[in-house]
Amino acid sequence: MQLRRCTRGLCLIASLILCCAYILDDMATLLAGCTIILGISGQYLIFDRQFRETVASVKTERAPERTMVRKGTTLRVSTIITLIVPPRMHVEITERVAFGAAVQDGTTAVTAVSGPDPQAFRLSYRITPVIHGEMHFPGISMVVQNLFFSDGIDLAADAIPSPILLVQPTGLFDSSLKRSTLESREIEKMSALSGFGIRSLREYNAGDDSRNIDWKRSAKQDRLFVREYTGMITLPPLLIVDLPWCGAPVPDAEFSRLVTAVAGMAEYSVRTFHSVSILLVSGPNILEYIGEEKDIQRCMSALREWMHPVHRTVHLYHMHDRADLRHQIRLLENQILAEEDIPVRTFFATLHANYLAAVQHQKKPAFSGQLVRTLSPLPMDDIFLFSGGTGDVSHIRIIIRQARSLKFRVHVRVPDTGSISSQSAGWSRMGAETVEAFA
Repeated sequence: MQLRRCTRGLCLIASLILCCAYILDDMATLLAGCTIILGISGQYLIFDRQFRETVASVKTERAPERTMVRKGTTLRVSTIITLIVPPRMHVEITERVAFGAAVQDGTTAVTAVSGPDPQAFRLSYRITPVIHGEMHFPGISMVVQNLFFSDGIDLAADAIPSPILLVQPTGLFDSSLKRSTLESREIEKMSALSGFGIRSLREYNAGDDSRNIDWKRSAKQDRLFVREYTGMITLPPLLIVDLPWCGAPVPDAEFSRLVTAVAGMAEYSVRTFHSVSILLVSGPNILEYIGEEKDIQRCMSALREWMHPVHRTVHLYHMHDRADLRHQIRLLENQILAEEDIPVRTFFATLHANYLAAVQHQKKPAFSGQLVRTLSPLPMDDIFLFSGGTGDVSHIRIIIRQARSLKFRVHVRVPDTGSISSQSAGWSRMGAETVEAFA
């Protein structure tokens, strides 16, 4: 329990009055000081009773969006808190976040004022588990105050039952989509152009093209058969959106152009290819995957929910790629053999030893494995990567290299710092040289 400013002032006044009563030996002054002390004691008893009544009236219902998630996946948690606040008091309620989870956004605290009826408050926030295993919600914290006193209490999960969140490791993640052998999809209707293979044989119908007749099968069956070919269509692209870190957000105008560019590309993909797939990342953190969404309204609703600066639980901090280090090692080996100056050769040998030690001790980032497991099953040919292109771009290099290793074409979109045209919506294409600079 803590004394508020008013109570501390009364205690100081009571102490001064009692000192004066002792010095002056005045009974009336002594009674005045004792009256103030008795008044403070009475207020403490009233506060203690109201504090216990407030804590006893608390009811909490916590409902996470899912009870089983993969590590690194963001989910929403909703908590409804009901309580009665006595007169001339107010309560500050704070949600205690589970250990091993990072809060992305939302409301985790609320202030309740006095009222005669029970009051209900809703806390809604999103968390990202960073460790796997069973995750328990600790409960809530309360701070009750009136004019004279303030006291706090932690209501643990034992007193407030809540569901247990089961967090699975990233190694268990496996997409249910299977990639076609020809990296394409089959049209369920006859195509004007023949495809790469024969889907089936059927009997000849009046009006069928005679060039599609299978004469060998027709000779065996003694009736005409025609070939049905598989038709081919262009595959919808994958949009990868690199959301900025909330610790160093991009300017509002620049981020608004990012939202416009992503929304426009998603709408174009749905109208042209009848579906769109979006992978939301923030640095080396995979946040959400929207797979083959055909409803433009649901797609835009998901983008409105996610398109904002987020908290990055993992950073790379300009990590050198292993391929770059191996390339530097090969260059230094050639320099050592060709150099004749002893001091320069010694310098190159020292660099070679440092690069070689870095390759031996540097582990492959988990982000690379997550990208491979996410991208490899997807049926697509092109990837459009939207990013601010500032700060640490190590994760962009990883995305481009993993996509190229899977034979995907990568198109990088960065903010256009020059004049903004209506066609590009403030975002420009990167040339091959600039993309190579990232990769």
